[in-house]
Amino acid sequence: MSRMTRRDRIYLFGNCCVGAAIVNVLINGFLGWATFRGLSVPSLPVWRVPGVVADLAGTAFGVTFGTCLGMGLQIRRDLRRDKIGHIDVSPALATFLARFPVGTLKRSVGLGVVSVPVFALPVVAALVVLGIASMDRVPYIVLKSGLAAVEAAIVTPFIVLAALADVQRATA
Repeated sequence: MSRMTRRDRIYLFGNCCVGAAIVNVLINGFLGWATFRGLSVPSLPVWRVPGVVADLAGTAFGVTFGTCLGMGLQIRRDLRRDKIGHIDVSPALATFLARFPVGTLKRSVGLGVVSVPVFALPVVAALVVLGIASMDRVPYIVLKSGLAAVEAAIVTPFIVLAALADVQRATA
């Protein structure tokens, strides 16, 4: 296995972890604000639609779905521009990535569905344990943005590696 270049480390951990987290804080902060904008109530109920649980499930799905779609398209462009190269991964990581659905749309939907229980469920469980029945605007926006940031920082590098594997298969 070859070592990852500095350029590739910066791309995977700078752009794909930190950059994805920042972008998702901004996007989901705006979406959280927009959710309240149309409501005439001061707080958002946890168990109704619209509500906190439904929105967190949608956020968990949407972050991964959008990242898969975006990076599926972006990775070819970044390869052409030499922003990232082909990265050799460990056999264990290659086995993990091989379990991802093949193709951008299938991967987007499949990983989006998996992200709901992996990322939203622990947050929902915490809300239940804490006995929270509704959330005011600012705590809700912070929770939604925080979930999106953490999820994006975790999933984006794996999605990029899977998209790189797609390109390597197509050119092999």
